[in-house]
Amino acid sequence: MADDFLLQEYARKLRKNATEEENLLWYQFLRTYPIQFRRQKVIGRYIVDFFCSEARLVVEVDGGQHFEDSGRISDVERTEYLEQMRGFQVLRFTNLEIKYQFTEVCSVIDRKVQQNVPSSVSLRSTASPQGEALGKHLPLGGKVPPKGADEGAGQNLLYQENNVKTVTIYTDGACSGNPGPGGWGAILMYGPHKKELSGGEAQTTNNRMELTGVITALEALKEPCTVELYSDSKYVIDALEKGWARGWRARGWVKGDKKPALNPDLWARLLELCEYHTVNLHWVKGHASNPYNNRCDELAVAESRKFK
Repeated sequence: MADDFLLQEYARKLRKNATEEENLLWYQFLRTYPIQFRRQKVIGRYIVDFFCSEARLVVEVDGGQHFEDSGRISDVERTEYLEQMRGFQVLRFTNLEIKYQFTEVCSVIDRKVQQNVPSSVSLRSTASPQGEALGKHLPLGGKVPPKGADEGAGQNLLYQENNVKTVTIYTDGACSGNPGPGGWGAILMYGPHKKELSGGEAQTTNNRMELTGVITALEALKEPCTVELYSDSKYVIDALEKGWARGWRARGWVKGDKKPALNPDLWARLLELCEYHTVNLHWVKGHASNPYNNRCDELAVAESRKFK
């Protein structure tokens, strides 16, 4: 009984301190859904993000901690309990899927509810006279995911592998004084299409600009992609490729030598993006013969000069 009380109290705290993505899904979709969903619902020894008893459906929103080894193990145990012991179905979405693919996420949830709810209370019976299913309840914009994309535990719910696009990205950062005025530049290429991005800050460091360039370029992609990422920053490439940044996050942004890891705000964003996309890393020599790297450097330097 004491454990149940503590879980209920903790669930109330979680509702009051919901993440931005949880609030978006709740207030813009699930709160007004025709069949009742509850948020931060205690089920056995777990608290699930969202729960629909009629559809026997659990919806979980996963932040970066779920991609650590301990988080993955915990999620597997949690899902096994909910599905095998309690007979529920579990849908999992990342924060970035909620943020950038909101309509698709809502559509997947809606389709799953329609599959699970008995025909006597089927959502299809609430369709408009024109025959529209409850999909009209979704926010405008976006596209419906391919049929069957929400099937299969542990799979990406929104995209099949053969739909994933491959994008090439070059980035660079610059800083005068370090710290001082800085800028970043990025080039995104997909097929015949090319887009340049750039920005800067009045007081920053070279490493922060390198990170910001990569983050902004990846955030510009509105669906999961395979990314060929080129950078002349050993700081960025090595920390990702050698697993240092994941280790910093797992230790609460503390390095192996017990010193604090720098730029944790940017690394947290970048790691989450790398878990959303498939990112292949390539180091290139700076200020050499690569025209795309040189162009990114020009963009970064031009941005930094705006603050002098």
